[in-house]
Amino acid sequence: MRDIVVEVSGSVRATLETTFDVFAPIDLRLILRGYGPLPAVASVEDQTGAWDAPGQTRTIRLSDGSGMREALTLVERPRHFAYVIDELTGPFRFLVRGMRGAWWFEPVPDGASGSTAAAQQTRARWRYAFEPRSRFTRPLAAFIVKVLWRRNMQRALALARAHAEAAEQSRARPAAGGDVPESVQH
Repeated sequence: MRDIVVEVSGSVRATLETTFDVFAPIDLRLILRGYGPLPAVASVEDQTGAWDAPGQTRTIRLSDGSGMREALTLVERPRHFAYVIDELTGPFRFLVRGMRGAWWFEPVPDGASGSTAAAQQTRARWRYAFEPRSRFTRPLAAFIVKVLWRRNMQRALALARAHAEAAEQSRARPAAGGDVPESVQH
């Protein structure tokens, strides 16, 4: 049976590296705040590692008391990472067996020359593929994914974008006093 696939994308005013470094390990509570009947992420528990290598896992707890296991399957800094989600305990487990998520990042060339050398923008693309439990559960799962989950993803992408852009601004801002060593400043 075919997966139910949903994808969102957007531009981030930050370098490829900054975008990846913020998006990959982001605290899910900051971006997955719930949408309509979809619960928010309440906590992330038992994370193995810094969330930067395949095989690392964590348990995601939702505001409705349910949870799931997430495992990184691929990390290619700064362009791509992917993960699987399984061991669902909430009501959605009756509709889907699990899901696969992936992020891709690519520099946006500057408009004038088409060069990416000085690009300070990144295109972020986020894709989910949900495995329906059966052909009978597929229509309801597809509605939830294509309508509710897509909107949740769009909001999460906007929130992650804001964090990456803030990180980029703080990295670009010179330290107080510029490059003059503190011992020379009067």
